[in-house]
Amino acid sequence: MRKNGEELENLLKEIYVRTVENEESFEIEDSRLREELRRLGYIDDHGRLTEMGLERAKKIIRLHRLAERLLHDVLRASEHEVESSACRFEHVISEEVEEAICTLLGHPTVCPHGREIPRGECCIRGEEEVKSLVVRLTSLSPGEEGEIKYLSGDEDIIKKIISIGLLPGKRIRVLRVFPTFLVQVGNTQIALDEKIGEAIHVMRV
Repeated sequence: MRKNGEELENLLKEIYVRTVENEESFEIEDSRLREELRRLGYIDDHGRLTEMGLERAKKIIRLHRLAERLLHDVLRASEHEVESSACRFEHVISEEVEEAICTLLGHPTVCPHGREIPRGECCIRGEEEVKSLVVRLTSLSPGEEGEIKYLSGDEDIIKKIISIGLLPGKRIRVLRVFPTFLVQVGNTQIALDEKIGEAIHVMRV
């Protein structure tokens, strides 16, 4: 049953890429899968994506491309591993894990191949927070605290931040800003350079 579900999701993804992104015509050759998609309300009688099918396809595409970013940016997987593993991850990532990955990566807008990543609810919430409450860690004064909301910057900077344990959700306190930028997370004090501090976005608490 799960295999059949993955077949349907892969087909929805292909229909979306071919007809929506590439603006090509696409004919579903497998009559069994075509009928199942129609029964579920994902395509109409002409094989075109319905509104429900479009939303479902965008969700699958989003999961796939977020997985690609995680594998490429953080885990530094090879190109082959990125594609093959992302194809597996897209079928098993829960909504909570999806939002955690997206937040960790700073709500990326494109995959490693330059394809658009459909926005999720966490991206919209993140934009609202950025407009009102979220600031760069370097904006905090000594004694101020914040909760890490997301990371930005190139993949090397993000990887370094992750390696020292400064992840979204952690509370961080600024101890001093000169001559070195010193912060405290839990019972651990960490000296950060300016680039690292600029790449960490926090909400004051």
